[in-house]
Amino acid sequence: MLAEEAPKITDWIQAWGSLGGLIMSVLAVIATWGLLRHEIRVRREERLDAELAQARLVVPTLTEVGPAEPWRGGKPRATYKVVNYSSSPVLDVTVRHRWEEGSLGLPHHFPVLTGEEKGDLQLFEGMQPAMLTKVVRTSQIEIMFTDSNGHRWSRLDRHPPVRVLDKPVRDSRTAQVVMIVLSGTMAAGMAGAAVSLIVR
Repeated sequence: MLAEEAPKITDWIQAWGSLGGLIMSVLAVIATWGLLRHEIRVRREERLDAELAQARLVVPTLTEVGPAEPWRGGKPRATYKVVNYSSSPVLDVTVRHRWEEGSLGLPHHFPVLTGEEKGDLQLFEGMQPAMLTKVVRTSQIEIMFTDSNGHRWSRLDRHPPVRVLDKPVRDSRTAQVVMIVLSGTMAAGMAGAAVSLIVR
């Protein structure tokens, strides 16, 4: 009786040993994938930092918004200055006024900016004093431009530039393919171990 059971016990031990090896392989794959994800993230951050180099040097400044008291005369306006401190020109520059409830007035456009541009954005007339005071208090200047590498950027006052993308940034296609292959390998291995245990 014991002689008949011995092969079955050996088979079970081998099956569990195979399952243990599979688990270790899965853990190794997970660790490798974690390192790959980290490497992708680091490279993406380095690439973004390099792309930001010129965009950081294009600086908009809102110098004045007024008149704060419309009864003194004059049209509401936002006076701005945009300076390109980089050594390369930026293209297709748009300057617009922003406040907490949206935008007022028509934007200004410059095909090329190599140094400094100043201007007055004429705001909508007919605002009540209370509204104009609120506009003055919450006004900001926003610019959009294309850098020398063809990347489109948006910047609000002295906040960091933000890349303007047509589509959201995704992880590398290579990483996606690797993940699919690894997932398939793990699934096949676990299925094989399960079948082995059931058969035995």
